[in-house]
Amino acid sequence: MASLDAVKGAMIVAVFLSAGGALAEGVTRAVTVVTPSKQEQLDPDNSAGMTIDILPGEEFAIGSKVGFRVGAQKPGYLVLVDVDASGKVTQRYPNLYSMALPAGASEKANLVQPGRIVSIPDNFNPFAHFEYVAEAPAGKGMILALLSPKPVHVVDLPDVPQDMVGTRAAVAFLYDAAKRLRIADRDGKAPLADPNWSFAVKSYSITP
Repeated sequence: MASLDAVKGAMIVAVFLSAGGALAEGVTRAVTVVTPSKQEQLDPDNSAGMTIDILPGEEFAIGSKVGFRVGAQKPGYLVLVDVDASGKVTQRYPNLYSMALPAGASEKANLVQPGRIVSIPDNFNPFAHFEYVAEAPAGKGMILALLSPKPVHVVDLPDVPQDMVGTRAAVAFLYDAAKRLRIADRDGKAPLADPNWSFAVKSYSITP
């Protein structure tokens, strides 16, 4: 099994270019700080034709085990981000455990192939020892699926303002933020790259 430190070193991060942006723990990159653009009210681009389903359904109780099924019509590197009922944004996939393989961390661990449904967690992968369990707060939330043709494993997105949670404005807010993400290479030498995201959203509701 690859060590967690080795997995961290193999992760490629997409950074949010703003004065308040922060990199994921354990990842250091040199970035140029720029002023964020004004929030754009845009329809999310899903040129890869992504689909996302929540298992066992879109409503579940605190303590329930939850999974995801994601498909796409184009290949790309998948990132799943959770927005809970308080607006807190947390990356759910990939994670240190999903990337850990006996031979070491794989840059392609989150690569999705066209026409193939990916189950997360993957119960057929004996090395991915993790599961998702619904926790408080109860209420409405959403899962964002981001797909990039370029290798990327970590995203840095801001929390959603409380008054936007559960509304279309929340989707527009995060889509605008995602479009301003740039991918930094491991060495920090290459120019920051545009991820060219495809973007899909699925809402859910957690009951007490």
